[in-house]
Amino acid sequence: MPNAIHFKRNELPFIPCKAPGGETTIARVINGKISQHMGGGLEIAENIKVHWTTLYDEILFIHEGSMIIRTGQGEMECHVGDIVWLPEGCTLDYDITGRRCAYFYALYPFDWAKRNGMEEP
Repeated sequence: MPNAIHFKRNELPFIPCKAPGGETTIARVINGKISQHMGGGLEIAENIKVHWTTLYDEILFIHEGSMIIRTGQGEMECHVGDIVWLPEGCTLDYDITGRRCAYFYALYPFDWAKRNGMEEP
């Protein structure tokens, strides 16, 4: 039977992540070592704007601060407690300029970068 895992906030393995548009810190705790399907973790971004097209299905839960997400459908002002669904192929801008945002993310598939011939930022 598989084992449940408890990830304590003060023990999360945050590493710097160079994103197109700046740098964030990220704790990728759900990965290929744990799951054959999903990825997930906590990302903290501050004063950054990133243009991106999702290569996976993703759910965001805003844990701290706020961000603006712009898509072809318009602008979403995302605050603490908000949940955002981003389907694969969604082109967007994450706008966290002049602010800080910490969010939990869950995505599928966990190996999206490898499937697209790239490395995770």
